[in-house]
Amino acid sequence: MRSTMSTFSYITSTPIFSIAHLGEIDARSYRVVYAGGGGASRSGVTNTITAADVGRSSLTELCMLDTGQQLCSYVCVGRKKEVLVCVFNNSFCLCKLVGLRPGLRGQKQILVASNMYVSDMKITDPSLNSCAVDADDDLVAAGGDDGMLRMWTVSEARGRFNCTLKRVCSPAHAAPITDCCFSESSHLVATASKDGSCRIWSTTSGAIICELLAISAMCGAIGKQTGTKLIVRACKFVGDDSLISVQSAARGSAFAAKWNLAASGAGSATLAGALAVSVRITRHPVSAVCVGQGLIAHGDVEGLVGFVRVNDLRQTQGPIQVHQLPVTSLVVATNNASVSAQSCALSVSADYKLAATPLISFEFKRAVAYISVIVTLLAVFSFMRD
Repeated sequence: MRSTMSTFSYITSTPIFSIAHLGEIDARSYRVVYAGGGGASRSGVTNTITAADVGRSSLTELCMLDTGQQLCSYVCVGRKKEVLVCVFNNSFCLCKLVGLRPGLRGQKQILVASNMYVSDMKITDPSLNSCAVDADDDLVAAGGDDGMLRMWTVSEARGRFNCTLKRVCSPAHAAPITDCCFSESSHLVATASKDGSCRIWSTTSGAIICELLAISAMCGAIGKQTGTKLIVRACKFVGDDSLISVQSAARGSAFAAKWNLAASGAGSATLAGALAVSVRITRHPVSAVCVGQGLIAHGDVEGLVGFVRVNDLRQTQGPIQVHQLPVTSLVVATNNASVSAQSCALSVSADYKLAATPLISFEFKRAVAYISVIVTLLAVFSFMRD
């Protein structure tokens, strides 16, 4: 373990490309599952999916799934923490998490429990970039380089999962999908894309019911430049009536935007998105985003991690240097329902490191400020007496 005043980091056996949060073990430790490896090359680095407990003093691996020559590039879990969606190239499969929900005893395993399902049809170099699971673990949304959102229904029989393609949503984005997520009720799916837009889709009809453009959220940062390509790098719902998007150009600052969603009119099936606030969150393109417990944790291509508040996008901490390479994935973990000093970002990277970056609470910062003022006043008083 390596630590600084604000982070705790652990060396992993492989580069890590994705992480999912399974829950809290106690006041200072968290259970996670992460995926990484050396790919299909003869690097000598194995490809694995690993479940582990992360504490302030140790990283304890609980079980591991060797994926052979296939690199798992993305993992996500549903709210029940029982099904793990694993992405391999342009396909995904489902795994069962056995005994891994915090509080369960007995054998702990990650078991492959489905076939592979192709969900990106790009002709050359296809890649599935993001998946999401709905609240009931019975619907998977997937998006990749062909720009198409696909929805898959999940059923289970005799200990195996079966996925059936429910819908290919049309029209496609004009560029690869970078992120997708369900709303709290699972009635909506949002997609972010390199074409500079976010779209919100109905899970019932598969229709686009709202489109949000990155240019509206850039605060005039691109000025009068023409031909500037904007990329929406992440989208995350806050409940059903708000959406967070993170966007930037290919280089330069990243901006977070909060959009308020409301019906376009009485009886309308579409939504209108109104920009509530937009702020710059880092000077570099963002490579990972997670929303949880009233916080937006973000990691960028320079290895920095920071926090902003969901309600007003005000920065609460950072960005601070955590990794030596781009942050590939992160999650928000906390031990209570309020934003407190226990909240932290668990981030991973290809630099063979898993890091925990605690959020320093406002009360702690204020106490430090008061102490600094008192120390300064005492120093001045002592000087005047001398």
